[in-house]
Amino acid sequence: MILCVILHYGSEDVTWECVESVIDNEHLDVLIVDNDPAQRIAVPDRYVEKVRIVRTGGIAGFAAANNLAVDHGRNDSHDSVLLLNNDTVVLSDAIAKLRGLLAEDKVGAVGPCMPYASDPQKIWACGGVIIKHKANCHGIDEAIGSKPIDVDYLPGAAILCKLAVWDLVGGLPEKYFLAYEEAEFAIEVRARGYRVMVHPDARILHKVGMSSDTQPMYLYNQYRSRLRFGGVLWGKYAGFVVAAFWCLRGSMRSFRSLSIWVRALADEVSGVPLDRASLQKIKLLYEK
Repeated sequence: MILCVILHYGSEDVTWECVESVIDNEHLDVLIVDNDPAQRIAVPDRYVEKVRIVRTGGIAGFAAANNLAVDHGRNDSHDSVLLLNNDTVVLSDAIAKLRGLLAEDKVGAVGPCMPYASDPQKIWACGGVIIKHKANCHGIDEAIGSKPIDVDYLPGAAILCKLAVWDLVGGLPEKYFLAYEEAEFAIEVRARGYRVMVHPDARILHKVGMSSDTQPMYLYNQYRSRLRFGGVLWGKYAGFVVAAFWCLRGSMRSFRSLSIWVRALADEVSGVPLDRASLQKIKLLYEK
């Protein structure tokens, strides 16, 4: 069995559409991790025998919420875990193709090709690339053929991983709130001798919303997470300098972006926690 963890945040209708896309798969044990601040999603009667819910309190980061769900939901019948964002829709044969790829020797984690739900002919991400000299990463947004290939990392919206490998790595790194945790996770998987692969013919749609790359909370979180990811790639001090430089270059498009970069840098140096509370402070400060 696969423990299927669906991270709920925001629209309950979106979450139940994701559930509907996987609920009939006999290999999945579905667990919703409720990370919405409201903490009120409830299982409809039609799913009550098939779906469980675990609640985080609504304040956990992406990694912490998923780690909590895996720890809470796993049992001896599970040999792997499938992480899904609630804004995904799994197509009919995707799980079978991912399971087949994961079964291969020394394959530790696999992911699908993820088209936009609004335009399935256009790719949101088909695996991802780590750009070491810039201490950054991004999804592969183009077709890469039909054969499974090794990739640098898998976007966190859909990852299938062997539980034995998950345990070796220790789950997702919780020093990030939302960004870069899946890239560091993949680095750790490969460091233990396992492959990270994407199956282009396994399709999971992603309901990507409006771009948030100019929203203050998003920028602040990205800057601070990238500073931490730089340390993974280059070492604590060199990585901080590399990431700070590239974040500075990106922030120079506006005075507000530059101001957020300065705040993120100062908070990272002074050890301000990167959590929901700090992000809410940035929202109040810059989105008045």
